[in-house]
Amino acid sequence: MTDINKVIEEVQAVVMPFESWERLAGESAVAYAAFCAFRDFGPERNIRKAVEVSEKDETKQGKKYRVWRGWAAAFRWRERAADYDGYLDKLKQAELRKTIEEQGKVHRAVTGKMLQVVSKKLDLMDPADLAQGTVTEWVSTAIRAEREAAGITAGKDKPEGSVDKNGQITFLPEFEGL
Repeated sequence: MTDINKVIEEVQAVVMPFESWERLAGESAVAYAAFCAFRDFGPERNIRKAVEVSEKDETKQGKKYRVWRGWAAAFRWRERAADYDGYLDKLKQAELRKTIEEQGKVHRAVTGKMLQVVSKKLDLMDPADLAQGTVTEWVSTAIRAEREAAGITAGKDKPEGSVDKNGQITFLPEFEGL
């Protein structure tokens, strides 16, 4: 982290609460509730839309809009909502990363089993019955799938005996019945 970023974070910690989207000093409960309605509207948010959703009486919407617009300026709604969006995005990214790591563990276990099946199949077969191409393809497929599960290769080629994006495994015909 650069020195300027550290200074900015220290100043923000003094000026703002821990999270900018939390209720600010001097912000009334009603103003904060209005901010929450605005904030929760999502990336396409605007004050008018938030007012229309929160106030069904059209005769009161104009006044409420002016009040909310004042609060939005005074309490930096756009900046705080953007901070909140960034926070939610970080949570989603962390969850996605966790899911990918868990899937990787499953994929590595499956490809390990594939290699064990190939090894057992080779042990049971008469070497004279094995075509060189078949053995090479079995080993190549298992190794490729194992590397893809570990994130070592991109996996652009998907021949038989591979693992697709959804974790579906396609075995060579020689494995039927095992």
